[in-house]
Amino acid sequence: MTELIYKFGRGTDEAHKRDQALFAELLKQHHQLKRETHRLDNGILARTTSSNPQLAKILQQHVIGMEQRFASNRAIRSWDPLFAALFEFRHQINMEYRSIKDGVEALLTSDDPKLIELIHCHDQTLHQFVDFGYEKSGEVSPKPDWLDD
Repeated sequence: MTELIYKFGRGTDEAHKRDQALFAELLKQHHQLKRETHRLDNGILARTTSSNPQLAKILQQHVIGMEQRFASNRAIRSWDPLFAALFEFRHQINMEYRSIKDGVEALLTSDDPKLIELIHCHDQTLHQFVDFGYEKSGEVSPKPDWLDD
């Protein structure tokens, strides 16, 4: 296996371990998650839910953790070019999350067409996590061609 290059370093603190544990649980129980996305001209409106109340709460906690990581530039999956780019351009992406009864709703938008493409690739990645769980979690995410430049 090729050695992974972590653009922003590897997290080992307690918050990272907690976030990792929540993500692992979501991957483990991915078959109990449902994700629906509406593409917008400037991004996406997505809803991820579960009929399992405990899993819905884990999903909400996961989103709060990711929102905090994003706000404080504490990257995750920095070996993955898509996630590294999301953190690199975080100030140009508007993210709004809200907890709903059975999960979360997220609105991700940008005025930059390249970053809208990045948002769409991130959405595709999250759909893969929901559809396939661990099977896709170790793979590099789909990414816009401009990231290869």
